[in-house]
Amino acid sequence: MLALALGGCAAGQGQDTDNPFTTAPHQSETGTPVTGGATDGATDGATDGVTDSQGSAVTGQVDTSVTSPTSDPTTEPVDPTENPDPDCIDVDVDGYGENCQAGPDCDDNDYNNHSDAGCQSCKDGDGDGVWISCDQYGADKPGPDCDDNNKAVGAMDAEELCNGIAENCAGEIDPLPADQMCPTTGDAPNVAGIGGWACNAVMPGGDGCEIIGCNSGYYDANKMPADGCECVGTDREKSLDACSADPKGMLGVVAEGGVVPPLKGVIGFVDNGPGNGMEDWFSVDFPEAMAQGARPNTGTIVVTFAVNPGDPGNPDYRFEVYRACDGQPFADGLATVFGAGAPPAREWTFSDSAAMPNANYKSDIAWPEKVFIRVFRVNNTGSCSEYTLQVSRPPN
Repeated sequence: MLALALGGCAAGQGQDTDNPFTTAPHQSETGTPVTGGATDGATDGATDGVTDSQGSAVTGQVDTSVTSPTSDPTTEPVDPTENPDPDCIDVDVDGYGENCQAGPDCDDNDYNNHSDAGCQSCKDGDGDGVWISCDQYGADKPGPDCDDNNKAVGAMDAEELCNGIAENCAGEIDPLPADQMCPTTGDAPNVAGIGGWACNAVMPGGDGCEIIGCNSGYYDANKMPADGCECVGTDREKSLDACSADPKGMLGVVAEGGVVPPLKGVIGFVDNGPGNGMEDWFSVDFPEAMAQGARPNTGTIVVTFAVNPGDPGNPDYRFEVYRACDGQPFADGLATVFGAGAPPAREWTFSDSAAMPNANYKSDIAWPEKVFIRVFRVNNTGSCSEYTLQVSRPPN
């Protein structure tokens, strides 16, 4: 049986040995596969003449399926997502360049152009910074310009500014709310996000933005929109913008011999009247019981500026002292004699001490257990200069 099997292999050597796949069998004229001792290579020769265990001849079995050849990776097309344009030289990274699938680049240092037409025609004829006839537009060459002969207009979707110009070719000059058009340049920090700007009519190309509202705690002292609200005002965690007993404006409870820590503040503009915002309000408690002895030995109160910028003879800041928010400054006997620069005061003393009689002796006037202090600017409006307020209760 081994000889028969070897003979079957020899019989198949006349076929094309380069084809490793099974060949489809011959069809008879009726379409029936030819079986048995076929000699055309359609059957497996190793089975011809072989008997099974009962001595019956085994006919040649034909595999009528066709096996697909295995793919050759060297002949498959390159997947650009796995190996994108490996030979492409694209200096400006616009997708075009030498050996690039997208095509060549007429100027590989210009992101905005790659075609001959773009390289020749892309221009900003009116010099307004908006371009036309480019292959594409970017930060260095925005566009397209809807009228390249008119430097007063630019791209159809250009950002509108408050400058007397219709930037986007719609023909409307400064049509948007001021908060959307301002500032025309720069960042303008600390301007209120809503209601912080006004847009005034200006000549074409001017800056019509005006700051009308700052974030809490800031001032626009110089009225220049480019730097926004540049003054840091007095800390509103330590002061108030109107007279009140709110704890945020409370400087403390001061016993005899006590001193309030120096308090720094800034008010950008001269006084516009009580309750109108250009002021800092504070309150201080001086309990009568915290004196050494009974009246008239309750002591002395002193309020002064440790630092008051400007002309020494006429410095920038003043203050007033109130017994109540709905009262008048220095009313109800708080002082008939002021310190230097009064009224309003640059320094103020209230004394209720018989041990040290002086012109300010107030033993016949109710001791001010609580006072409200209003600080305001009188000189150098539009300045960020800073004051330092000092409040104390010296010992008798």
